[in-house]
Amino acid sequence: MFVNEIINQNIPCLEPEQTGEDGLRLMEEYMVRHLPVVKEDMVIGLVSEDMIYDWDTNTPFSEYIFRGYPQVIHHDSHILEAVEVIVKNNLTCVPVTDRNFKYLGLISLQDAFQALSMEFALDEPGAILVLEINRLDYSLTEISRIVESEKGAILSSFISHPLDSDSNLVHVTLKISLQDIQFVKATFERYNYKVVATFSSVEYIDTLAERYDALMHYLNI
Repeated sequence: MFVNEIINQNIPCLEPEQTGEDGLRLMEEYMVRHLPVVKEDMVIGLVSEDMIYDWDTNTPFSEYIFRGYPQVIHHDSHILEAVEVIVKNNLTCVPVTDRNFKYLGLISLQDAFQALSMEFALDEPGAILVLEINRLDYSLTEISRIVESEKGAILSSFISHPLDSDSNLVHVTLKISLQDIQFVKATFERYNYKVVATFSSVEYIDTLAERYDALMHYLNI
């Protein structure tokens, strides 16, 4: 999935003549803590709630001092790139531009969360299985063969790095077409794979939703 498929044009950008008070009102209304300032279709800055409080709330954004070019994502980037930008920069939204840096809209944290759910087929019937393996031993071909030996199919997969663990270890999260994966789990274990977690699709979505809600609470949104 690409960024241009999920651009949010419902959340307004800020204009230079607007003030911090206007920005705070819109942030509260649309439940974000950042908004882009746009002049003549160009993003000139990304304003945060904290930045507004550092200035006088009656100060127009045209008087703000923006250092460097604001963080943006191009419309033809993959959704995972947008997620990386949001997470690494602790943003609640990121402006989207074309390759000429013309402003097209934005992607909110909620938009990104929903897109990931679609990208990894979380709404499809099936179950989730998480393996912990050495990076050098990773072979999607072999993993697929094991799943297929139990009449299943891998609908999606991704790799992550477990926290507080050996840097050579990775977690491989698989969305499998089977509702009951006890036989798949047993087969993986028979081949000496470490299965660290299994979820039904509903359980996994609920877990992600809880983490998303916790993040929103942390951000005070």
